[in-house]
Amino acid sequence: MPRLFAFLIAVLTAASVSAQVYAPPAEGLTTVAVDFFLLSLNAVDEKQETFDADLYIEFEWDDPRLVHDGTEEQLFADAAVDEKLTTMWWPQVEYVNTSEPTITNQSLEIFPSGRVKYTVGLTTTFRAGLDLRRFPFDRQTLSIRIQSFLYDASRVCFVPAARPPGWEHDGTFEELRVKDVTVEARTIQLSGRDERFSEFRGLILVDRNWAFYLWTVFGPVVLIFLIACAVFLVPLEAFADRVSICLTALLACIATHFAISFNLPHVGYLTVIDRLFVFTYGFVALLVMVSAAELGVRRMPAVRRRVNLAAAVLLPLAYLAVVAGVILR
Repeated sequence: MPRLFAFLIAVLTAASVSAQVYAPPAEGLTTVAVDFFLLSLNAVDEKQETFDADLYIEFEWDDPRLVHDGTEEQLFADAAVDEKLTTMWWPQVEYVNTSEPTITNQSLEIFPSGRVKYTVGLTTTFRAGLDLRRFPFDRQTLSIRIQSFLYDASRVCFVPAARPPGWEHDGTFEELRVKDVTVEARTIQLSGRDERFSEFRGLILVDRNWAFYLWTVFGPVVLIFLIACAVFLVPLEAFADRVSICLTALLACIATHFAISFNLPHVGYLTVIDRLFVFTYGFVALLVMVSAAELGVRRMPAVRRRVNLAAAVLLPLAYLAVVAGVILR
């Protein structure tokens, strides 16, 4: 029984030590410089509005209490870093827009001057607020947000490192091409709270590779409508055949639109692709309306032929102009 009590006391003592939070290096503000490097952008999920990334982040700060007489820095790696961080102050880093960050590797260097360098290799899924109004011709800014979990802006301030951020040019997601990586630091206030926190942001600027959608969505949909314009070659007496052609074209467009919708979030606005389908639906309806109008003047052959010819020429041209406007807008 005494051994059991001794064991419990040892466990509780170890827990209290590991949970200890040390005071910041100074009474005032501690500045933490952050260096950011993107290894790869692995995937972007528009429906979930998330992206997967591998990156390295380096934090540096000064702690006079860690000054030592050695000629070289003290180096800790992986599990030794977690153990060392329980015996010293660090900024209690929190990655705001991810729930379960996976640390692939980490290192901690303590220089004789008391300068501390904490490097983290991170791979995880980050949340992103995407603006898809111009999809698939959109540009996005994907952000990695970093704050201190314990210390507000009066105690810890994150600033970009002197070295500019970078990225591995050959390690990017094919559909969204990384054009640039920038960083910024600012102070934010939590909604409904008085606390203000310093926040560092790594910003990944990406362009979508729209050629895939041009050939697999825009091309087929435009072709479907142009084929549907063949209704003007069908004699008016076969009005049911005209309606059948238009209905087939409409169903083909709806099926394509339905398939594309599985890859997009349920947003309350129209994307460029949505507008393409909406206008296509409208023009298919115009084909039927023009055919019905021809029925109204079927006893005036000359007028009917002019209406048929004008519609056969003007509707495809108007449709192509509208599609070009949708893309270039």
